[in-house]
Amino acid sequence: MDFWKREYDRCNNGMTVNGYRITGDHYFFLNYYRLPSTEVEKAGQGRGLIFPAFLDKQYEYFHYIEMAQTLKMDVLSVKSRSVGFSEIGASILVNNYTTRRNTHNVVIAATEKYVTDSLKKAWLQLENLNQDTEGGMRHVR
Repeated sequence: MDFWKREYDRCNNGMTVNGYRITGDHYFFLNYYRLPSTEVEKAGQGRGLIFPAFLDKQYEYFHYIEMAQTLKMDVLSVKSRSVGFSEIGASILVNNYTTRRNTHNVVIAATEKYVTDSLKKAWLQLENLNQDTEGGMRHVR
């Protein structure tokens, strides 16, 4: 139980290592979110799931989101498609649902297809948490 209490705290409040602070959402993204791998050994085999790498622009973006939350402001991102920000959005959605009580989340996109795609990512992550966290982040859904 102590381990999971600490993990929930880190997923909510982040942690500091060697003077660098990782936000709670970024901690969840790095440690509990799974991305489809870009490496395939054999054609048609399918892609496995891997943990994300630490990228400096994502580090900045997670701090930007936290700063906006602290100032009670919204976040707007203008970016190109297929650079991973929908994965970050799905991760924040799943972290809110899993580790924070009484949160409300809204998924908005230009078309219904993009909303559906983002929600599919979230559902996949919820299933991964149910299967791979030894019950620590399991929820009846």
